[in-house]
Amino acid sequence: MIDIIIPVYNARKTLPRTLMSIALQEISTDILVTIVDDYSSEDYQDIIVHFQKFFPIQYHRLDENIGSGLARNKGLDLTNQEFLVFIDADDLFYDVDSLEALYQTIHNSPYDIVSGAERDEARSLVFINEGDLHGKIYRRSYIEENKIRFNHTRFHEDNYFNSWVLLSGANNYKLMKLVYIYCFNESSITKQKKDLNFQRLTILLSNVRDLLQMIPLTKENKELISHFVFIKYKYYNRIYREEFTDEQKKTFCDWIQIYDPENIDLMGIENVELLEQKVIDKYNKKMHD
Repeated sequence: MIDIIIPVYNARKTLPRTLMSIALQEISTDILVTIVDDYSSEDYQDIIVHFQKFFPIQYHRLDENIGSGLARNKGLDLTNQEFLVFIDADDLFYDVDSLEALYQTIHNSPYDIVSGAERDEARSLVFINEGDLHGKIYRRSYIEENKIRFNHTRFHEDNYFNSWVLLSGANNYKLMKLVYIYCFNESSITKQKKDLNFQRLTILLSNVRDLLQMIPLTKENKELISHFVFIKYKYYNRIYREEFTDEQKKTFCDWIQIYDPENIDLMGIENVELLEQKVIDKYNKKMHD
């Protein structure tokens, strides 16, 4: 009843511990693990054979490296169980009942997505991050009915997917339980991009623009969209203040003029309450125009 999709790229060192964290789960319902190999130079067959003793695994190797988002799309196409869970090949479920907690919360419920808490190993923080895939379980029927998929970008593709889910009106339940460990792997692409914060924000800007163009503003989703915009500009402004040089600040504002010109006035606002109120006022006005 649960599909667990794992994109892998040269993850031989970390994949066994990820699969072990699945093998240790006490959940009694059916689980199918789908490993999508994004054209690795490494072989995983011995690892797969070993863990097939504990749960069924299907393995699919791609003919080219397409990025983790599109690899997950392939995993979606290869699976059909009622619920979906994504886990990265260097991360872990927190304890033996993590998956059970997610499943029992969404099973026979009105929820389309249940979001548990994750622990960021590098920063020793525990939180629920609505923008990523970590510690979540999805109802497949909602994903398929709304034709939700990952986009082709190699950065922020998880944020794009999850934002699409939430902006489409999914019934999201926040489970106040730690279920996922986001591990620090120095060689992974996620960690490499920490050095590309300035450049990759263009991708996030483009993703936000695409989502807002795709999902029309209505009375029903006005609050969702305004909250989405607030969260994004809260993030932009923090990075803008804490990391950018004066030259980068100017360039980033130029990007805003290209990708989201109507919200250029939200840049540089340090007071979070003021920023939130300004976004709310802006979208209230848009509804009356």
